[in-house]
Amino acid sequence: MVGRVKSLLGRLKGNEFWLKLAKNVSTIVVGQGGASALNMVTTFLSAGFLGAAGYGSMMIGQTFMQAVDAFLNFQSWQGVIRYGSICQERRDDAGLAATIKAGFFVDIASALMGCAVAFAIVPLVSSLLGWDDVSTLAATIFCFEIAVHVEGTPTGVLRLFDKFKYVAIHAVAVAALKLVLAAAVFYAVGPNVAAIAFAYCAADVLKSVSLFAIALFVVGKHVGLKGVAAARRRDLPEGFFSFTMWSNLAATADAPIQYFDVFFLSMFSSEVVGVFKFFKQLLSAFTLLSTPVQQAIMPQLAELIAKGQDDQAFVVVKKIERMVFKVVAPCAALAIIAVPPALSFFMDPVYGGYWHLFATLAALTVVSITFSALHPCFTAYGLSKQSAGITLLANVIYLIACYLLLGAIDIMAIPLAMGVQYALTIGLKSLFIKKIVLA
Repeated sequence: MVGRVKSLLGRLKGNEFWLKLAKNVSTIVVGQGGASALNMVTTFLSAGFLGAAGYGSMMIGQTFMQAVDAFLNFQSWQGVIRYGSICQERRDDAGLAATIKAGFFVDIASALMGCAVAFAIVPLVSSLLGWDDVSTLAATIFCFEIAVHVEGTPTGVLRLFDKFKYVAIHAVAVAALKLVLAAAVFYAVGPNVAAIAFAYCAADVLKSVSLFAIALFVVGKHVGLKGVAAARRRDLPEGFFSFTMWSNLAATADAPIQYFDVFFLSMFSSEVVGVFKFFKQLLSAFTLLSTPVQQAIMPQLAELIAKGQDDQAFVVVKKIERMVFKVVAPCAALAIIAVPPALSFFMDPVYGGYWHLFATLAALTVVSITFSALHPCFTAYGLSKQSAGITLLANVIYLIACYLLLGAIDIMAIPLAMGVQYALTIGLKSLFIKKIVLA
């Protein structure tokens, strides 16, 4: 075992790409690990004190905000990384400054628009889906977040300049703040859905504002704030706005599978939503591996592709898929065996009654995480328009499957439809890369 580790370290030292990736991934893992642990405590605290129904009401409100944010608040981090990498490769300082300035403009303008629309449509959506007053109030509170969701360019800047250490520290600090605020609210007010929603919202607002400030510091150090402010439109790399639009449309097209499950389930009861979201929150612990890979890999894939090494970029992705599966699959199997009975014993028997839902969601999580590097690779090839088309098609099929199956198999219709969507998205993207990009 020791020999294998030494051999692996030796190979890493001899390969700059993998050494840099391993360093960035390990940094994010430390940050995400700490943040995930703290967020998990916050989730258990919230679900335990509010109960499945109360927690479900809060999740309905939060999911509404996230859905509107996904549809209307454009995030430019992918464009900043792709075109920023190209400018760095060409040593085009003026183009880099213009790229960052354009990214900030997109983030701020779309955040303000998204916030205004969210407040305007809360009553309509609440009435249409039959939400209770508590869920509607939670949705209204969470809408305030959207105005400061300007994290696209800050995220892109920190990844572009390899400031993953800042990302890790920031993630842990924000998670700790959310836990402290939630605990303080429960101590002072008790199990009040509106109060805990306000605590969550306050923590997320501080998260966005602080990330923006960190990004400004990094930009000032590497590019210069005056240079960004004075950047000219004609220096912006051709295709930035088009790429950003299509990459955001891909994210928008993916909104149904990300958020509509809660809307469908809210028509049954808040308790069902609470159980479903609690399971998904628990399984998000597995993203401790996939999220760092996604965050660290795109800048390096973009760099490889900018150098004309398209084949090597896809080889890297396939290697990552094999490594991730070997780690995640056994962990998911253990979770399926242990988690439902533990939740039934320590929290509420209602969670144990949905063991089949947990098992299915765990299997889907393995699939999602295994292929997590494919999506940033597809974007790094510049295929934002094709990504939007594939994602839109897969999500339309997802919505149709949900509509047809909900009446027949109730809550299990959601994970079954998710499986169909995953298969279409992963299959079509892989096929496109093999048959078109690398042909």
